Amino acid sequence: METKGVGVYLEIIPSPHRLMAKRAGHVFKVDADLCFGCGACVALCPPDALDIVEQIAIVDEQTCTHCEHCIPACPVFALSIGLGTND
Repeated sequence: METKGVGVYLEIIPSPHRLMAKRAGHVFKVDADLCFGCGACVALCPPDALDIVEQIAIVDEQTCTHCEHCIPACPVFALSIGLGTND
């Protein structure tokens, strides 16, 4: 188990490796037309696979576990996991 929290508030986050296994042919996608670099996804990424570069979220697909913690945090629905390439 991994923990994240500040002060007296502590949230227990299950290991992303136990939540979801990567599916063959699926990649994490960021819609660059929607993303404005707010960083909400970065703050919730357990394996630290996301970063903000030039106000766009960028994923390190090798580090990403496809746990989907970040997807519901995006206020503009710019994040997804789907078939294809990370273009």
